Amino acid sequence: MKAFITARFDTAQLDRLTKSGFKVEQGGFGITGVKLNQAELIEKFQDVDVAIIEFENITQEVISASKSLKIIACLRNEPGASTDIAAATKQGIPVLFTPGRNAVAVAEYTLGLMISIARSIPTTHHLLRYTEDLTAVNYSDKAGDRKNVTSEWSMDPGAPFQRFQGDELMGKTVGIVGAGFIGQEIAKRVAALGMNVIAFDPYANTENLAKLSIKVVDLDTLSKSSDFIVMAAKVTSESTGVFSAKQFAQMKSTAYFINTARAALVDYEALIEVLSANKIAGAALDVYPTEPLPSQSALRKLNNVVLSPHLAGATHQVVNHHSKMVVDDLIDILNKKTVKRVSNPEVLEQFMKNGGLS
Repeated sequence: MKAFITARFDTAQLDRLTKSGFKVEQGGFGITGVKLNQAELIEKFQDVDVAIIEFENITQEVISASKSLKIIACLRNEPGASTDIAAATKQGIPVLFTPGRNAVAVAEYTLGLMISIARSIPTTHHLLRYTEDLTAVNYSDKAGDRKNVTSEWSMDPGAPFQRFQGDELMGKTVGIVGAGFIGQEIAKRVAALGMNVIAFDPYANTENLAKLSIKVVDLDTLSKSSDFIVMAAKVTSESTGVFSAKQFAQMKSTAYFINTARAALVDYEALIEVLSANKIAGAALDVYPTEPLPSQSALRKLNNVVLSPHLAGATHQVVNHHSKMVVDDLIDILNKKTVKRVSNPEVLEQFMKNGGLS
């Protein structure tokens, strides 16, 4: 059996794959940092049994031209972002994927953004590192007998202590929109800080979430009750635009809005409007309607936002996670065991009945 891997891949898991009987070839983004185009993929897939991809686009044309292809493994939370699942299903090809591969990464980053916006950490770093705004200043209480006191910055009204006093997270309520893998990892971390957690997720198992001290509420209640609102949902036809102008209008004036999920979940024009009018305390954003963020974006002119260039899920360990997940599943398929991380399970069931990878 031959596997062609274009995903970033852990070497230890690569060894497991070869020891299980796969002849492995690597190329594309995972090796060069450049995605293979459609023609290159068609050429490479001519004698491939298993395609393990991440960012390459596996189109209907690629699938139709790859006659030996038995399994596609897309190492992403949402395999449809890279793979034409309908085309694979029509051709009887199971599409494995790796849900939750970056859940810890995104959860930790989300917590970092929450603290950053609540305590003005990026702003004060920038002012100290790149400007003289906080350094080339004559503070009134640093003269006379106080001149040589070096352990205190200043208590002047315009000094950092008064200008940038922030909010503690302990005791605050976090409202999480979407309580899947990532939402639950966020909940675990904020609960450890003494925060209360509520969530909106129409498909949530309320009993399972209750074990994590997550109370399920409707979206209006979440919007009105939360001190921090965190987007953690997948983009679907139902969730697109779910956090609308109505929800922003319901937020507390002291509340913060965090998005490390997808921009399509949110009405960004409404967000910019409430931020510009200081109707909410601030926002921390990692995703945008257009990426890279346009230089003329109104978000860049606001002083109550923290901006990040779509990095929440970017850690070295994510590669380890998704590599192990897919190798575990491929080995299970070889051993005639059922796997659950498949986007078209009805195809996998028939595939296994027909002999699987043997």
